[in-house]
Amino acid sequence: MHPVRRLSDGLTDKSLRVAILVGLATVPVTLLLSWESVAGVDDGVVLGGSISGTPLLLAALFVGYYYSNREPDSRRAGIWTGLAGSLAAVLVYLANAAATIWAASPRMAAVAVVLTPLSVVFGVGLTVLVTMLAAQFSGWAARRLSRDHRVLEPETAADRASSDSRWWYRLVVAYALFAPIALGYTLGIAPESGAELGLSVLLLFVLVPLSVLAFVALFVDATAPRAAEAGWFPSVWLYVGVPIGAYALVYAGAAFSGEPRPAAPGVFGFTGALWAVVVVYLVQRNRDGGRA
Repeated sequence: MHPVRRLSDGLTDKSLRVAILVGLATVPVTLLLSWESVAGVDDGVVLGGSISGTPLLLAALFVGYYYSNREPDSRRAGIWTGLAGSLAAVLVYLANAAATIWAASPRMAAVAVVLTPLSVVFGVGLTVLVTMLAAQFSGWAARRLSRDHRVLEPETAADRASSDSRWWYRLVVAYALFAPIALGYTLGIAPESGAELGLSVLLLFVLVPLSVLAFVALFVDATAPRAAEAGWFPSVWLYVGVPIGAYALVYAGAAFSGEPRPAAPGVFGFTGALWAVVVVYLVQRNRDGGRA
């Protein structure tokens, strides 16, 4: 189908109305958060500027959840939310280009004229890609949380249990074993120089990505289908919410106390809280017969 025809069909598709309206609703908020990059151009040159992606990211997560059990799928809805929301990026790029042309030398003005279309295309494409992926993730998570997914009927429980992979469970166990070593060495011993400091940095380089993988694996295992007569259905919001809440609290406390990089303490709060809930989860899981 021709791209123009596909665009026209999407704009007139009633099933996509919510996705498009949510994307458009983010435009004024994104402009408000991003306009400083335009207003600050006095004696410098800014060809693109910085775009605040938080409003559109939150919109994509909402759209993915909303379309998780509706037509069209979360992926297509996320694309259209990204297309509608990318209007803010286009406006900021154009405003920055105008400011550059006005304030810069003729040579830089010519560069701005040439690069602005490329910046717009790149910005819109990146916005749509990120929004689509966020909506897909949100839709996937919402479907895993639904009762239809989590509860198995007796006649299918045995077949599912025998064929289901448990790779995610191994990640959770690996994190439970590795996290106290890395955190204990980094925060307990706290080396300041030499090979010990290098080892501390190496442990953190392993711990941080492992914590993300373990967080996703914990969610996957907690939402894995279980037989209807199973004695234990994990409280997903508890196990997933505690690490996120710990990150938010530590981040806010560090920012309030004047820490220039509050995200760093927040990461330690997240990894520590994640290790605690992982240990509790594994104990409860094995006490109640695993995934039965």
